[in-house]
Amino acid sequence: MNFKPIAGIDVGKFFSEMAILSPSNEVIARMKINHDSNDDVKRAVNLLKKTEKDFGSKPFVVMESTGHYHKILFQSLNSFGFEVCIINPIQANCIKNIGIRKVKNDKVDAQKIALLHRFQNLSATSIPNQDIECLKGLCRQYYKLSDELTMYKNRLTGVIDQLMLNFKDVFSDVCSKTALAVLEKFSSPAAIIKANRNKLINIIKVTSHKSIDWATKKYDLLVLKAKEFKSLSVDNTTNITMLRVYISMVKNLKDNLEIVLKTIRQLIDDDLKKDVPSFSKTLQLLQSIPGIGLLTAATILAEIGDFSAFAKPKKLAAFFGIDPSVRQSGEFTGTRNKMSKRGSRLLRRVLYTTALANIRSKRNKEAINPVLMDYYKKKSQSKAKKVAIGAVMHKLVYIIFAVMRDSKPFELRDPKVHAQMLTVKNTAA
Repeated sequence: MNFKPIAGIDVGKFFSEMAILSPSNEVIARMKINHDSNDDVKRAVNLLKKTEKDFGSKPFVVMESTGHYHKILFQSLNSFGFEVCIINPIQANCIKNIGIRKVKNDKVDAQKIALLHRFQNLSATSIPNQDIECLKGLCRQYYKLSDELTMYKNRLTGVIDQLMLNFKDVFSDVCSKTALAVLEKFSSPAAIIKANRNKLINIIKVTSHKSIDWATKKYDLLVLKAKEFKSLSVDNTTNITMLRVYISMVKNLKDNLEIVLKTIRQLIDDDLKKDVPSFSKTLQLLQSIPGIGLLTAATILAEIGDFSAFAKPKKLAAFFGIDPSVRQSGEFTGTRNKMSKRGSRLLRRVLYTTALANIRSKRNKEAINPVLMDYYKKKSQSKAKKVAIGAVMHKLVYIIFAVMRDSKPFELRDPKVHAQMLTVKNTAA
C-alpha cells in the first residue's frame, strides 16, 4: 500500500474540484479552484503543503487531461515542487462504477481520480519540453485548419455545381488559384460569356503562370462550357453570395495554413541553430523512413514527446492506438478483434498516410518501399485491404521504434538478411 496522501483534481473549463485523501483513503480536504484566480491557486498549494506537514509526506497529485484546461494547474503545481500525474479520460472513466450508487458530480469525480492512483500506482508526468509543446500545438492546429479547408472546399464545390456543373471540365481542381480567381470575378455562366476577353485571358495567364496560348485555350473552352450550361445554371442570389463567401474562406484558410507551416519550419530552424538541438536531429531520423516528410515527422515527434518512455514497440503501438483489442471470457476467446483506437487519433492519421505511401510505386514503377509493398501484397491475398494496411501500419510503428531506439537513420533491408543479423547479434550477446 502507498502511504502517501493523494490529491485528485477534476478539471473543468472555468474551475476545478480538488479532493485530498489521507493514506487510509479518507477525504481530509476539499476545495474549488477557480482557474482565473491566483489566490485560489495559492490556497490550493497551501492546503497541499499543510497536508505534507500533517502526514510527513508530500501529496501526489492526479488530474484528468481535459482539453487545454488542465495546463494552467499542472504548470502551477509543478512550479511549487509537487509531483503531478496527468491521466487520460479513459483511465478516469474506468473507476466511475466503483460504487453501487449512481452518483456523478465534480466532488465525487475528484475523489475517484485520487483513488485511481491507489489501484494503478501512477507515475508523475514529466514537464514537457516547451519547444516540443509549441510544435505539438502548431501541428494540431495545422490539421484542424486543413480539415476546415476540406469542409469549405466541399461546400464551394457544391455551389459551383449548381452555378456551372461543367466548370470542372475547364479546371479539374475547382479550388485552384486560377479557378478561384476566375469565379471571384465572374461567378456565373452569363458573367463569363459577357466578360471582356482580354481581361479574362490575362487573369488566367497571371494566376496560372502559364503562356498566353495556354490561357487563350482555357478561355475558349471556358466560354464554350458556359454557353452550354447557361440555361441550366441556378444563378440565384443565394448561390452567388455563398460562392463569394466560400471563396473567401478557402483563400483565408490556405493563407493561414501557410503561416502555420512557416512557423513550424522556423521553430525547427531555430532549434538547429542551438548548441544542443532538442528535437531537430530526431526529425531528421524520422524523415529517413520512406513516406515520412517534415510535417509527418514533426507530428509524430510532437505527439509522442519522450520516446524513452516506451520500453517496447508494443507500448508504442498501443500509444498509436493500433494494438488489437482483446475479447476473452472464460473459455471464449474472440477472433474478430479490431484496433483498440485508444491512442492518438492524429498519430493514426499520419501513420495511415505513411502506410499508403509505402505501398505505392514511383513514376518509374519502382516501389517506394519494396519490403513493405511485398508484405502488403501477401497480406492482401488472405485479408481485406484495410486489414492489410493496418498490418503495414503496425510494421511502421516497429520501424519508428527501432530508428529512435538506435538513433540511426532507416536502412532498407531484406527481411531474411535482417533476421540473420538479429540472430548474430543475439548470439554475440
